[in-house]
Amino acid sequence: MLEQTIFFLDKIGNVAAHEDTPKINQQIEIHFDVKIKVGEEPNIKEFKAHSIILSTRSDYFKAALSSRWARREDGFIIFNKPNISPSVFEILINYIYTGTFSNNNDVSLLDIFIAADEICLFKISKQIEQCLLKTESAWKPPDFNTISTLNLDPSASTL
Repeated sequence: MLEQTIFFLDKIGNVAAHEDTPKINQQIEIHFDVKIKVGEEPNIKEFKAHSIILSTRSDYFKAALSSRWARREDGFIIFNKPNISPSVFEILINYIYTGTFSNNNDVSLLDIFIAADEICLFKISKQIEQCLLKTESAWKPPDFNTISTLNLDPSASTL
């Protein structure tokens, strides 16, 4: 079984390196054992994944999918992440499977950073952190300097 898993992981890696994402998604449908529901109503999406891949790529998933914490239903590990939006998780699951980061500026880098940090994807977190530090406009509101200089002391008579 381990040899088949290693072959499968190599096959996914080769597909990721040389072909389009839809073909990766077809591979994911084979022998998945995890269903991850992300988002909140009305924006919820279910992702299918492989516990061995998630656990190998993320210490968070290694702990969360362990027999101590995981909830099983009909032979699948059921996992909920309502605090991560489907669009952010789609980017992160693609990164977990392919090792590549692609955003096309459709999703806030700050949202991706927060979610990646939460699920212990430290390499991508570091990359996004560097990008955020270079481009403050991606995360810092225009009036941040004004807000940060305000005296927020409740005993002060004026702001």
